[in-house]
Amino acid sequence: MSFYTSRLVYQQIVVCAFALAASSAFATELTIVTEELPPLNYEDHGVATGYSTELIEAVLQEAEIKSTVNILPWARAYQMATTQPNTLIFSTTRTADREEFFEWIGPISSRQIYLFKLKSRTDIEIKTVADSFHYKIGLVREMASGKTFLKNNNVPETAIDYAPTGESNLKKLLVGRIDLIISLDWSAAYQMKKEKRKPNELEPVLVLDDKSSYYFALNKQTDPVLVRKIRKAFEKVKQSGLMDRLKNKYMH
Repeated sequence: MSFYTSRLVYQQIVVCAFALAASSAFATELTIVTEELPPLNYEDHGVATGYSTELIEAVLQEAEIKSTVNILPWARAYQMATTQPNTLIFSTTRTADREEFFEWIGPISSRQIYLFKLKSRTDIEIKTVADSFHYKIGLVREMASGKTFLKNNNVPETAIDYAPTGESNLKKLLVGRIDLIISLDWSAAYQMKKEKRKPNELEPVLVLDDKSSYYFALNKQTDPVLVRKIRKAFEKVKQSGLMDRLKNKYMH
């Protein structure tokens, strides 16, 4: 092999090495977004925590991926997750209209959605979904529970009142600005405790969905290497029994 040939081979090796290093670095770049949905995901003294937050942190540690959980209003988080590659969002309901936008990892938790009123509001009588249209219903923008409710029912616009977060939605219910809210059962209970109120002050009047589950969801254009690493790490963490331990910590 001549000097020039060996030099060319060396240059090609160096280029390939840099390319592989860049590819590896790209594969571990991950943006994580979520919302305030306690006890699944929420902020406590400036730190993201909760059942799903601890679970994804364990998955990332197993996958040797460094990233930070960003808590945002749900509509903004969802917009980022559907438009930016290498973005993971949680806790996300897996629905037919979302299926094509994400790589799904999970399920991570069951999901039971109810229509709630304050027990003290004896003037509110709900036997069917149509009955709720006579009242003001609080929904969180871009949340699957609200979108499904609107999609499956011919809800008049006059009955809808939007909020940016589940916390602000509940606060409006407590001060009488709205009459009903749609919420996850243990999320509603958690928020009531946070407001120094008793969970039994809320009364579930209708079950809206008890067949869905929550997932981690990665933007469909995410690097396949990254997806595989996270999926493999999730299965390993799942087998460790951590999910059951976190459920006992946050949900009981």
